[in-house]
Amino acid sequence: MNKELLNISEETAILNREYIGKMYNSGPHIVDEESIRHYALATNDQNPLYLDEERSGELIAPPIYPVVFIPMLLEQLVEDGEAMGLDILRVVHAEQEMTWRGVIRPDDEIQSSAKIVGMKRIGVNELLEMEILCKRQEEIVVKMQYRLMLRGEKKKEKQEESVSPPEVKRKRIAAHTVFVTEDQGVRYAEASGDHNPIHTSDEVARFAGLPKSILQGLCTMAIASQAIVDELLQGDPSRLKAMSVRFSKPVFMGQELTTQIYEAEPEKHIVHFETIDSKGTPVLTRGMAEYV
Repeated sequence: MNKELLNISEETAILNREYIGKMYNSGPHIVDEESIRHYALATNDQNPLYLDEERSGELIAPPIYPVVFIPMLLEQLVEDGEAMGLDILRVVHAEQEMTWRGVIRPDDEIQSSAKIVGMKRIGVNELLEMEILCKRQEEIVVKMQYRLMLRGEKKKEKQEESVSPPEVKRKRIAAHTVFVTEDQGVRYAEASGDHNPIHTSDEVARFAGLPKSILQGLCTMAIASQAIVDELLQGDPSRLKAMSVRFSKPVFMGQELTTQIYEAEPEKHIVHFETIDSKGTPVLTRGMAEYV
């Protein structure tokens, strides 16, 4: 295998600004109980609201579950990749924001749309931002801001890494630890539809400049959401209203991830959080969650 076969470019990353405003659509997607259970188990979540067979007809989807609609939109984005200057194997997920206006249940019919709302230069890299809406009929159930970073050539000089303002930590109020299994990337790919081979193949990951395959960022975000729901919301995901993260470092299989939650604005039910790996390296930073 070589870089030509994998279409890995060594050129400076430049995105075609003419694609700002482009829309992609997907659906309808009919939600079923099995897909909800499958997603929960792929993120090591044992909440009975997602899994309990005795609750048939009453299950609800985990908060991060709506990302299962993203791959169908990204497939259309990738089709524009060559003309847009988007080399998918040089792309990393930079940041994600989600806001919830309701919960998703079995038999819901979901229509999804994505709009490219911006592109900008960050050092030698290019940032692409999309707004994703998931609707049930005409009702917006979930809104996402999905930011991708197209990695450019590495320079010796220090580059700006952040796309968000720095966070301020306060008193730690909770912590939650989950073990990432060796097959986590494969299991999450099957449940979410994110089959980017850098998450399931060490060989492809190495050719993309990584030491080995890495966990999907949205799986890490789902694991962090468990900390919020289990530690602060008494296991009730419907109380989670907003969440945002920066994917600061790759997560490798076979590690423990610990999400540490910090007091931020108690009167507004807002907390900050950070997720660290087994070595204490922050892998999710600038975490924010708002709940009722």
